[in-house]
Amino acid sequence: MTSSICIGIIGNYFGHLSGAENVQEHPLPNGIFVINKDHEETLTSNGQVKYPKAGSNVDIEPEFVIRFKVAYQNGRIVDLQPLQITIGNDFTIRKLEGSQKISQRKAWGEKSKGINQLWWDMKPFTPENYGKNLKLVSYIERDGEFHCATPLVDCSDTKVFCSELVTWIVDQINNQKNEGMYEEILPSIIENNYPEELVLYTGAPNYSKWGTENFIKVGDKVHIAACDAEVLDENEIKAHFKSGDLVNNLNVMTFTQEII
Repeated sequence: MTSSICIGIIGNYFGHLSGAENVQEHPLPNGIFVINKDHEETLTSNGQVKYPKAGSNVDIEPEFVIRFKVAYQNGRIVDLQPLQITIGNDFTIRKLEGSQKISQRKAWGEKSKGINQLWWDMKPFTPENYGKNLKLVSYIERDGEFHCATPLVDCSDTKVFCSELVTWIVDQINNQKNEGMYEEILPSIIENNYPEELVLYTGAPNYSKWGTENFIKVGDKVHIAACDAEVLDENEIKAHFKSGDLVNNLNVMTFTQEII
């Protein structure tokens, strides 16, 4: 079995970090964190995901998720080769008493992170293939009503993607310090015996007005979709979710989970 580690990016869409976490934005993402995978089902593509037992003000964070092959030299990461891409939900607790590091609010054991079942094989990791053509959108279904949680965005809205993302992540893993809400990452790489693969949650977009004013409740359904903008539009995606018709093919990925 291939060994892997799961990492998330904080602040890869302009405005998300200052809005959701109330911290200062930078031209580059603020940092990264290791997603706690103490339970083998921390990442789940099951139709249900668990609300945390502690903390409050829980947000969904729809994201593109990329699987990389990792290359090492002298105990440090020197390159990441993108293999596959999918979508996921980087659930986040905004308020958790006693937490100092953002990693403490990012996963809570079994079924605390959503990830789609279908992965697309990666094309060359360039803006031509991963730019305005690839869209991401999310909704919350509550009491039978659909609410846009994060409006339609694309990869070009991020601070770093494609080759810039690879360069930044390699540097961040090797050099991030134990400062503020962030921790050193390289010790986790060593502790996991230099995993062969890295699963990367690439950062969440800004929330809609409704998403800003509302947090997740037990019983809500989270709907996340990515699509080729030339094939499907937002209305068609929403119609698929309303009908319960989840589509996963070469042009669209749709992903639904109920909060339990």
